[in-house]
Amino acid sequence: MSVQEPTTAAPLNGLLKLQSAVPASEDSSNTLIVEDEEALARSMQRILKSRGIAVDTAFSGAEARERLAAGSYAVVLLDVRLPDESGYGLLGELRALRPDIAVVMVSGVDDPELGKAAVEHGAHAYFVKPIGSTELYLAVVNALRRRNLELEYQANLQRLESMVAERAEQMAIAAHVQEGMLPKSPMTGNGFEVAAHFSPAREMSGGVSAWSQPDANRVTSTLGDVMGKGLPAAMMRGTVRAALRASAQVEDLEQSVRLAARVMEAPLEVNQAFVTVFHAVFDVDSGDVHYIDAGHGHARILRGSTAQENLLLRSAPIGMFPDTEFTIGSTNLKPGDTLLVFSDGLLDLRPDLAIKDVLLPADVRRAATAEELIKLLTQGSKGRVLSDDVTVLALRRKWNPLASTS
Repeated sequence: MSVQEPTTAAPLNGLLKLQSAVPASEDSSNTLIVEDEEALARSMQRILKSRGIAVDTAFSGAEARERLAAGSYAVVLLDVRLPDESGYGLLGELRALRPDIAVVMVSGVDDPELGKAAVEHGAHAYFVKPIGSTELYLAVVNALRRRNLELEYQANLQRLESMVAERAEQMAIAAHVQEGMLPKSPMTGNGFEVAAHFSPAREMSGGVSAWSQPDANRVTSTLGDVMGKGLPAAMMRGTVRAALRASAQVEDLEQSVRLAARVMEAPLEVNQAFVTVFHAVFDVDSGDVHYIDAGHGHARILRGSTAQENLLLRSAPIGMFPDTEFTIGSTNLKPGDTLLVFSDGLLDLRPDLAIKDVLLPADVRRAATAEELIKLLTQGSKGRVLSDDVTVLALRRKWNPLASTS
């Protein structure tokens, strides 16, 4: 069995043209021929060297290991039958320890099963001797090109994984910062308790909740939802939060929401988005609640543990229409009553809440505190993949000892 070397100028010219098409990095790559027939190995070496490919030879598995330990090779032409072992054993070792090397199996046996086994074990190709000079050259060139593509793919994959890991880390930090911007929950004062829950559908979200006590007799509670999810909604969320926080200091309720709407107008128009908002002001002494529901729609009053009312008075979402008129609604909380507001995401977690006329579950209605009520409603939200943000806020009026002694 021998390599059929070219005898005319035409094949040589054709090979030279093929050689010019090979990238320079491939030309300089080393090839190792592992072949027990020395004359055949030398002949293959001459053919490849004449085409500008650096070639070493090894005549046994042991010698091949020495060569591989001492030098750097891009391609190995590996005979199936070696004097000291099977080429398949060396193939498996190379794929496990040196996956960057392209291995081409060569055999004197034309057996499809052997070829199939070689490819299944990681060989780039399988050739039957005798191999023509053009076939030999193309086998090395194709192996080099495939190897370079695989190395480039691996490098790109590693870069992508690194970018994803970096982004995930940055998003986790941003989400932590975002969560840290929430006021303390629960917030308890003389005559009231406010508690809230927030679970984003992604690392960052468009859900907004805020509560504060601008003065001793006034508590503001706000829950909003920016249209959309992910980073764009989260970026808008910061603007919405800042606008609502600033406007909450304004005592006039309608003026407060209008101020927030004006601040949000430009970014909402640029992003073609809108915001649903429920904003309420609670009078600690009287229990009166004045609210504006700008397209939110999920607000209820729990009357103790026995009844509930839906707050139905509603205006259009902020950013949907210019010059929206915000209608003010009012209700009253008696001691033990709770104002409950939540986002659409809670309906995915608790479909039973979608029917507004049905009472909340008995354990939720009998919850001793607003915080316990929130925990019961949102149970399971932290351990599952959410399709939408889950934001819930509860304000409960308690018996006020200061009010009773004044």
